[in-house]
This record gives sequence, structure tokens and C-alpha cells, in this order.
Amino acid sequence: MAAAESEFLRAFREGFEQGNRAWNAGDVKTAYATLPDQLEYRLAPTWPEARVLRSRNEVIEFFESFQETFPDVRTGSHEYLEGAPGTVVAGFRVAGSGRTSGAGGEMEIWQVWEILDQDNLTVTRVTEFTNRREAVEAAGLSE
Repeated sequence: MAAAESEFLRAFREGFEQGNRAWNAGDVKTAYATLPDQLEYRLAPTWPEARVLRSRNEVIEFFESFQETFPDVRTGSHEYLEGAPGTVVAGFRVAGSGRTSGAGGEMEIWQVWEILDQDNLTVTRVTEFTNRREAVEAAGLSE
């Protein structure tokens, strides 16, 4: 039997899914509206022009640009795991087609969210991985 979801994980999941609905509708500003002005967002190396983003505005600009290139991009198949205190792993698939080429693509992303203030879900860092094992280990869990 699966362990009961903690209040912290439930609140994170609900907020993440609300943002994801906006992201899938193409509304990147709303999707990332709850991020703090300053944070560290480490993109997975599979993203075009992957780098470390250092503010909510940089995150929004990056994903708006990405959605211009892949206008039908969507995420799905979400999984959430609670890691070390203040840490959540969110895993999902990203799929879309290029605006110009029409070529489809899909990738798996696993994010480790580090949250300083669990009551207000204040994010300090998001680190992306391309596989579950690395994200789980980074969050202080074992498979």
C-alpha cells in the first residue's frame, strides 16, 4: 500500500498541476507566476540552448521562446516524490512538433525542486535531469 501523501507534497502537486495546465495552454507567464523573482533554474541538457536561468523572468523568456519553436508542446504523465526535507521530484514527458519542420519530438524530464519555505512553497532551485534515477538520488532518495 502506498504511503499517504504529505500536506507539503499535496500542496506542491496542486500548485505544479495548476501551473502545468497554464503551460499546456501556452500561458507561460501564468505557469511560472509563483516562482520568486530570483532563483536558480538548471535546465536539462536536452533543452535547446540549455543553461542556468537565474530569475523568474529568464525562465518565462526561455519557455516562451521554446513554445514559439514548438507551438503544440505539452507535458503529461506526471509523477511526484517527496525527497529530503523541502525537496520534491517531479517527473513528466514533454512532446511537441517543430513549427517549421513539423517534426515531432519527445523527452523525459525529472525536476528536483528545492523549497526553502514549505508553508509558502518558496522555491530556491530547480534542477532538471533526463532520467529518474539521477533526480531521485539528487533529492536524497533511493530507488
